[in-house]
Amino acid sequence: MNRNFMALIATFFVTVCTTQAQDKIVKVADFGALPNDGKCDIAAIKKALDYAKTVKAEELVFDAGTYDLFVGDASKNMAIEVAQFNDFVFRGAVDNTGNPATTFLRHYDFRDDMHGKPILSVRRSNNFHLQNIIFDNNPRYSTAGEVIANDGKTVKVKIFEGNPVMDGTLFFTSNIWDLATKTLKKVESPTYGGDVYKKREEYTWRVVGDPADRIMQLNSPTLASKVAVGEGLSWHFSYKGIQVNFYMCNDLTVENVWTYNAIGFCMQAQACENITARKVKVIAPDNQLAVGSRDGWKLYACRGKVVMDEIYMEGVRWDGQNVHGSFLWPHQIIDKNTIWLRKKKGAAFPIPAGSKVGFWNGKEEVLRTVQKSELKPTEKKERGFLLTFTEPVPDFINEETLCQIYGWNIDEYMLSNSEFRNIAGCASLIRNSNVSILNNTFDYIMYPAIMIGGAVHEGEGVVPKNVRIEGNKVTHSGWMLRHGITGAIGIRNQEDGEGLVFHTDKDPQLQDRTSPWMTDIRVIGNTVEHSTEGIVAKGTLGMYVEGNTFISVNKPIDIPKEDNPDVVIKNSNIQ
Repeated sequence: MNRNFMALIATFFVTVCTTQAQDKIVKVADFGALPNDGKCDIAAIKKALDYAKTVKAEELVFDAGTYDLFVGDASKNMAIEVAQFNDFVFRGAVDNTGNPATTFLRHYDFRDDMHGKPILSVRRSNNFHLQNIIFDNNPRYSTAGEVIANDGKTVKVKIFEGNPVMDGTLFFTSNIWDLATKTLKKVESPTYGGDVYKKREEYTWRVVGDPADRIMQLNSPTLASKVAVGEGLSWHFSYKGIQVNFYMCNDLTVENVWTYNAIGFCMQAQACENITARKVKVIAPDNQLAVGSRDGWKLYACRGKVVMDEIYMEGVRWDGQNVHGSFLWPHQIIDKNTIWLRKKKGAAFPIPAGSKVGFWNGKEEVLRTVQKSELKPTEKKERGFLLTFTEPVPDFINEETLCQIYGWNIDEYMLSNSEFRNIAGCASLIRNSNVSILNNTFDYIMYPAIMIGGAVHEGEGVVPKNVRIEGNKVTHSGWMLRHGITGAIGIRNQEDGEGLVFHTDKDPQLQDRTSPWMTDIRVIGNTVEHSTEGIVAKGTLGMYVEGNTFISVNKPIDIPKEDNPDVVIKNSNIQ
């Protein structure tokens, strides 16, 4: 064969292979998305995503620097939408210390009380990897400053440099700070969310004089009675929205992803299966005190195995990590194998065939296996589910029977080697079974830092079983009630909810219960410091407490036998 022809064939194959290899990695720069140029990058990123899907690429790559995302109305417009990208890496750059060096900066038309759409939405994408990205807003959707005057009726605040000065904004999800230590004051948050609407006139901030002086005031005797000159004050401009959302993504990996500021929840995963997260940070940079007005990362109706390692979260108004599914209640029995269930509130997701539903009858739970499921709203437009089971439904069911949906329960959840600070909620709120919380640090958490228990009143469950809390350090935490208790570590279902009264024959002295027993809760080798109460529990069976250390804790253990009949407590170290 002619040598020239052979060389031509070889060149052709090299060219094809090189092109195919290049197509596996798509660079947004090739489509006009350049960092630090001040231009909107949304259209160019979309073009790069469209091309990546066409050539079945494996990676989308961003350079170091800031990508500007001008969305206009952030309550209507998402910046980046990713749908059905399987086996895909969405990757930013890192600096010389390994920290993320790519920033997604959302620019938006500011207004008060906004429900923010996501900066990034990832839907139905399996084996999706998000790496090395910082999420931020311009202007940031929170502010903070030092109280410089308080006459009992009016509070004046000097806003810190780098924080927005916005006239006419409402006083949502606020907190009081000790500026000497940059920690939350051990008091109740002045405002939460919708409570602000009831005092709209009193809770509207005004700029005093020249905005360049950065002085704002609130004509509020209520706030004036709670805060002192020299203390810090932070608040957000709304309490609604999801900033990064993962929807029905199986085998999701999130690594080295930070949030500097959020409109609403920093992150949420809905109906995802198998999540691995490492070095995810919610962190207040510069002179900020607060990051987001809602949770750091909410996991809702997820399944499979979830591993959270080396997480850092600070400055969120409600919960750091919030893990739960939902309870349902019977609406109508259709036939011996079919029942119509209703949901109190929140999004409705499919209930997988083959998963279990638990029907509570007193302290006994009866399980049934889902054969078929369909969404069917009730006549009152409540979210509803028509479920057919492989076995007959229990004969004790009535409209108040509490139903647990194991298709929305994570099979195995682990939080390890992580740190949570300055959170005006719980750090780890768990309404899920099969949980390990290991070797974490919790500091200045307003509610119990670790809170285990289903919430019947809120419709959030399941009731936890098989929970291991070991090797954690909790300091300065649990000064406000959650689920009716205070304490650094709290184990208690919400007791004021709807549902059957649950009886027990375990001990005739026990009172009737308004929620089922939590079972197999182990609290081992933890350290609690500088808190009013240490470990507080109510409503458990098979609880085991061993080798915990308490330093400067007024009431180290509050686990009464009448509420936890077979609890075992061993080897406490009280200093």
